[in-house]
Amino acid sequence: MSSQLSNIFATILPIVLYLLAGYVAGKRLPKNLSIRLIRGITPVVWVILFVIGLESGEAFSSFASGMHVLKQAAIYAFTISAVVFVCIMPLNRRSTVQDDDSGGWQALWYPVKECLIAFGLVLLGAFAYRLQWHDSQAGVLLLNISWWLYVLLFLIGLDLAQVAISRSWLAPRVLKIPLLVMLGSVLAGVLLSFITGERLAVSLALSTGFGWFSLSGAIAGQYLGDAYGSVALLNDLIRELIGLTVVFILGRNFANSSVGVCAATAMDTTLPFVRKACHYEYVPTAIISGLILTIAAPFFMLFFLSFA
Repeated sequence: MSSQLSNIFATILPIVLYLLAGYVAGKRLPKNLSIRLIRGITPVVWVILFVIGLESGEAFSSFASGMHVLKQAAIYAFTISAVVFVCIMPLNRRSTVQDDDSGGWQALWYPVKECLIAFGLVLLGAFAYRLQWHDSQAGVLLLNISWWLYVLLFLIGLDLAQVAISRSWLAPRVLKIPLLVMLGSVLAGVLLSFITGERLAVSLALSTGFGWFSLSGAIAGQYLGDAYGSVALLNDLIRELIGLTVVFILGRNFANSSVGVCAATAMDTTLPFVRKACHYEYVPTAIISGLILTIAAPFFMLFFLSFA
């Protein structure tokens, strides 16, 4: 047990330090410089997605293996989303403000485009795997996913430092949403262990990426192998697409459940759509829920992976 605790500490410590370093830097650096650095999140995520695809090239080496990975990811994504939605159902209430600006199908294009870009970069990386150029010394150095992951965590910390949180945003009714997302994800992980026959610790780790696909794919790939990294990545990508669809269709009457299904993406990618479909009164809920789940994701995954 002591060795497991030391392993958990050793793996979580760098996560905490890079997030904290980014947060401190974000509070001390000039705002203009911080904003310019934060813009680097997108290209860093693109590099991580490409590297994940590169490292997962063997998993996509045949149509059958690729379909197996996609099938597993879809089972995880739909099960987790359904369980989380149901867990938050008792907290749903009708919006007290009427808003005619409910958005439209065009409002879905930006986040869907981002997901398509992510899928494309993973596939590009899988194709590049066949070229074998990444086996060179320069390739191994430049495509070390651990370093790119730490850069991403630093930039995420920098970004979190820019969020001005009002005390009213921390009301119990708001904090219940991320807590129920965590509970629902863990329950879904247990259920998925029975459905898929996967080890419980692995199933729980794959279920608690909370939609942060670049992080979950990298961590699962490092600790479980390339195939699991692909499942984790695609699972959280599909969860984001499911979240967008749920917000668009059910956000008006089931706003809290819809925000919960979006998980960590509720504070960034899906936030504009939450604003339109669920109304502005749910923006603080989305930001706080996404913020808490973003911070919690690496800790949950690494905790469960320490038992895998």
